[in-house]
Amino acid sequence: MRAVTTKEHLRLHDRQIAAMRDILREGIPMVAEIRRLTLETRRDLRAVAAMQKRTEEALKQIVDSRRATNGRTKGKAQ
Repeated sequence: MRAVTTKEHLRLHDRQIAAMRDILREGIPMVAEIRRLTLETRRDLRAVAAMQKRTEEALKQIVDSRRATNGRTKGKAQ
């Protein structure tokens, strides 16, 4: 095996640092975009949950109103 000179070692180290810098340059905007999308998704899920709750309440009112009449029209028994 050949011994690596200090100059070669520093050159290799500089290339490694440059590669890490490139990765960070690309990765940081990706992380920011993922965070933005996560927050947007969380907001959308909350909205869907609220809509579902309103729908369930409306459906319960419909079912309860149908039970109150036992399936018959109000007024005279037929």
